[in-house]
Amino acid sequence: MPKLNDFNPYMNKTLLKKVLIITFLIETFCVTYALKFPTLIPLATLFYFFSGILIALLILFLPKANVPGWSMGGMLTINRYKILSLGILGIMMIHFSAIWMEDNPLLVTDADMLPVIKVMSERFLMGHWNQVYSIIPQIWGGMKPIYLPAMWLPFSIPVALNVDVRWTTVAILFLSFSVFILFLNPRKKDLTAVFLVIAGFCLFWWLFTDEAAGLVTYTEEGVVIGYYVLLVLALLKRNYWLIGVTISLCALSRYAFAGWIPALFIYLLCQKQFWNIGKMVISGIICLFLFVYIPFGWGVILNTLQLPGEYVHFAGRVWHDRPEIFAGMLGFSKFFGPGKIELQHHLLLGLSFTVPTLFVVLCWWLKVKQKIKLSNVSIAALKISLVLFYCFIDVPYLYLFYTSSFVSLILVTFFLMQKDEEQVSVSKKAL
Repeated sequence: MPKLNDFNPYMNKTLLKKVLIITFLIETFCVTYALKFPTLIPLATLFYFFSGILIALLILFLPKANVPGWSMGGMLTINRYKILSLGILGIMMIHFSAIWMEDNPLLVTDADMLPVIKVMSERFLMGHWNQVYSIIPQIWGGMKPIYLPAMWLPFSIPVALNVDVRWTTVAILFLSFSVFILFLNPRKKDLTAVFLVIAGFCLFWWLFTDEAAGLVTYTEEGVVIGYYVLLVLALLKRNYWLIGVTISLCALSRYAFAGWIPALFIYLLCQKQFWNIGKMVISGIICLFLFVYIPFGWGVILNTLQLPGEYVHFAGRVWHDRPEIFAGMLGFSKFFGPGKIELQHHLLLGLSFTVPTLFVVLCWWLKVKQKIKLSNVSIAALKISLVLFYCFIDVPYLYLFYTSSFVSLILVTFFLMQKDEEQVSVSKKAL
């Protein structure tokens, strides 16, 4: 019987890639068109969870991303076919988005997120920085804004241009899908790129043509997607200055990855990468000062830290007013029911902060003590963190889950499209 330390995951690289693309297709289907079949939603919820975890585990056994520094190692290639694809993508996005915006004006009664953000942006552009977080009398008779700066600041651009704020979401989604297209490098007699295109198009078509998606029409989540895509690129490039900046941007928009941050630091400490930790801390703190402390003060952060305690009560109200949200969406809340909201919330916090750390420690032990070749540990831990957070989230609005989908889209495409010679060349400084 072979010993554990004799295990060589690279021997079945082809099989690993096949399983990875199948798993990615399943995850994408579960978060999109599987929701059209109500009887399948509970099963789709479970498949979504396990496929997301499996994607993370499979990435461990693929050779690490060999793209140090600012270069993407030739991965972001451009040719006339990609330029044509980007042009078609942009035209389609503009066409469908214009229709959605015309048919669905920004109304507080539909969703109050973007109207609140618009008022915050208007106050900021008028120079009333000390009033950005003041109560908004015209929304629900007086509503206090809660969004962190990195969430609402990008929407100041369309406000300044006097156009619909939702064009910010469209622009960021275009950039995110563009990364996917630029990573595609089809090879002869290899259908991998074909399946990736199917998955990418499925996600695109769902987001821009199906009313159930709601991402462009009602939400600000496109900004979050953009930050997390940038974080993935920073991790792939192993640029720790950029990693620090993107961690701050993600934390100042949607802190779904909160449990991953201590896991990342612990893993880097295990590798004695003290200077790289220093780079992240320095760039992250500078980003926090520029986006938060200098313009708005630390009160913004302190108020946000108090919000998680209110989520249990909010979930209770949603269960009372709109229970169909839980039955018709992904997330485990449908299995807990309205009587176990607190249990679900405690599991959300406990698993989010323990599992990623235990995961990286286990991976480190397997690498050092058992001599098993594991790569991309930090990236895999990020994916696990997002899957856990969104599956256990108190109120599983569907638009929240797309961030994890885009992380998968970029990661899976990158690792499946790397050239073999790039995969064989393994750097000694791994994340």
